[in-house]
Formats: sequence, structure tokens, C-alpha cells
Amino acid sequence: MKTVTTLTVFSFILIASLTYAANITGTVMYDGDAPARPAMKATKDQHCIDKLANGKSEALVVSKGKGIKNVVVYLRARGATPTLPAKNPVMDQVDCRYYPHVLVVTEGTTVDVTSSDPVAHNVHSHAKKNEAVNWQIPVAGKVLPLKLEKREAIKFTCDIHNWMTGYIFVVDNDYYTVTGYKDSKENWISSDSYEASSDKGAYTIKDVPAGKYRIQAWHEELGTTKAKTIEVSESEDLQVNFTNADFRKKAAK
Repeated sequence: MKTVTTLTVFSFILIASLTYAANITGTVMYDGDAPARPAMKATKDQHCIDKLANGKSEALVVSKGKGIKNVVVYLRARGATPTLPAKNPVMDQVDCRYYPHVLVVTEGTTVDVTSSDPVAHNVHSHAKKNEAVNWQIPVAGKVLPLKLEKREAIKFTCDIHNWMTGYIFVVDNDYYTVTGYKDSKENWISSDSYEASSDKGAYTIKDVPAGKYRIQAWHEELGTTKAKTIEVSESEDLQVNFTNADFRKKAAK
């Protein structure tokens, strides 16, 4: 009769519970000459006029290294469950801009919408699948919680200051990233700093379990890429690159 020791049983349980994972890496680059960023001109409230005296649009920011900023790269992972953050992420309004310009959250997350500006703003959400709010923020520091339940890219504007635009992209799993988002110290990277950098739109989606997925990229100006089917192995990282030619805008209705 075969004897199964406690150590053998423990080893079997440990091996059975292991989840093999790898990283998906790549770049999102602009092929050709990127268009110049148009001026972002403030037309109301002296605070905004002063802060945006040399402001430029954040709709399409390309670095000296041809990297594209604010591209959301994400996986379509059937059956994956999103993790809610321990602390509510914040969408702020700083110097009469949405900050960060693109915020990515998982389904079910509550975002604290606020303003750090000494002027009144409003938060106008153009959501189609989530609650579409139109809130006034009359004073700095007021916090309005917004729960987001369904996957979509949501455009935000300010009816008081018509140049202000930002986005919240809601994903349905934990496998996503954003190009040109934060530096090594987890500080947001400004559009001007990114434009002056040599970044090539490098991204990494970490710790993806082995299996088959579809990968896509979204950008507010360029549109969405066609989903690519990929297979992640148990031990080897996978590289998937995109260029601006891979993106397609939806036809206007």
C-alpha cells in the first residue's frame, strides 16, 4: 500500500494552486509626422486664463520618440473578475483641466470627482452605459462620489469652461495599462513633459495568467483597434505592438 505523507499532500496542494503568469509588453507608436498640438485657449475666469496661457491640447500627445500618450491597452478576458481599489481613485480639476486627463478604473469602482481650482466647475458625463451626471462643483475641495458599473469609455466636459475634456475608461478586469501615464515614482506625467520625452509608448500588463485572450487599445482621438487574439504562455513574456494605423474611429451617426 502506498503511503502519502503530509509533505506530499502539501506539495500537491501547492502545485495545484499555482497560477502561471507572464507579462505582456509592447509599444504604441505614431508612424509618420504627428500633427502639432493646437493651443488650448481659456476664454473665461482669470485663474484659467493665467494657468493656460501657454496651454496645448491633450487630445493627441506624441513624444519625440514617437510614443503616443494616454492609450488604454486592455485585455478581453472571459470570466475574469475585476478587483476594486482599496481607496477611491480621484478625478480632479486642476488649473482648469481634468486631472488626470484619462483615468482607468474597474467595474464597480466609485470615483471621487472633485476640484482643486478656486473657480466653479461642473462635471458633465456623457456616459451611455453608466449614470450620466451633470454636477456643479462650486468650490474647491467638494467631493462627489460617482459609481461606475459597466465597461465603457466616458467623456467628461465642463459646461462652464468649454475647452475642458477628460475621460474615464471603465474596464471589466484587472489586465490593463495606460501609456505615458505615471513615472517610476507613481506621479502623473504631464502632457508637455511626455511630448518632450523619448518614450516610445512602452507599456506592460503584468502577471497575466496563461491562456488565450483578446487584446485591444483605445485612444480618445484615434479610436479603437481591432481585437487581436493572443496566447500567453506559462513562462515567457509576450510582445504586442501597435501603431496609429491600427486604430479606427467609429463612424458618426
